[in-house]
Amino acid sequence: MKTSIHNLKIGLYSMSFLIITLSNAQVTYEDELETVYLNDQIEEVVYTNNFSGFNKDLIATDEINFNIEIRKAKEDNSYLLFLSERSNLEIMTVAYLKTIRKGANRSTDPEAFASYLRDRLPELINQFRKDNNLEELYNISRKNTFNGKIDALPSVLSIDF
Repeated sequence: MKTSIHNLKIGLYSMSFLIITLSNAQVTYEDELETVYLNDQIEEVVYTNNFSGFNKDLIATDEINFNIEIRKAKEDNSYLLFLSERSNLEIMTVAYLKTIRKGANRSTDPEAFASYLRDRLPELINQFRKDNNLEELYNISRKNTFNGKIDALPSVLSIDF
């Protein structure tokens, strides 16, 4: 009799522990999950894409001075917006400019730059794959980064032993 009561208590404690653990796990991961849209459309329908237009504007300047552009964006307190039926992204222009500058500085070629942007902004991964201006954006951005300026130094300064 005592063993059956003891087993019943252990079973109840185990069940309550399991229920509490599962409910806490659900609360923990609930904030990390994003909305999943289920539909039969193969292509993503984009309603607003300020990133593409902003990239074109940067390319049109032919040379990006990140310090000036970041200062302007801070004063304007502007945002870039991407809305589609699959994802919604709103990011400050300052943060996007800093992401471009870091990507151009850390990358050695346009493909690595595009990969860096896809890693940092996964919501725009499909748009970055379609965007054929990323190579131009990389080339223009790279000119005004630290590593880009070092790469532009004449080869006479390099020492060969």
